[in-house]
Amino acid sequence: MNHATGDVVYCNQLALDIEIGFHEIERGVKQTVHVDLELATNFGRGPASDDFAGLVDYYVIANHLTAHVEGRRYALIEALAVDLAREITKLYPEATVRVRIVKHPLDMPRVRSVAVECVRSAADFAAEAG
Repeated sequence: MNHATGDVVYCNQLALDIEIGFHEIERGVKQTVHVDLELATNFGRGPASDDFAGLVDYYVIANHLTAHVEGRRYALIEALAVDLAREITKLYPEATVRVRIVKHPLDMPRVRSVAVECVRSAADFAAEAG
């Protein structure tokens, strides 16, 4: 990810309880996935002078994502990662976001976890806006 300013906000291990998976054993079962977020931003507008202007607020993001996934079902953790990135860039279009999803697959008892990661900016979703 290109950190033009070098300013990054991290939010790690956000626990989301959702229905996720496409194998029979996972259908209809809520599972906890953990989300790590990395948002490239610029602290120059407000945060550098201890002002809220221009702040990428991880509290707002965590609450928004938790509410966003409530009642939704995803077959793929890849789809979840892209959907979360889309939601974050709607809130903070100036940020570039890296979303990492970690899941403990019910259908793979010998695997501790699986993970996917995507990097997106608002420009990646521009075609969807119309």
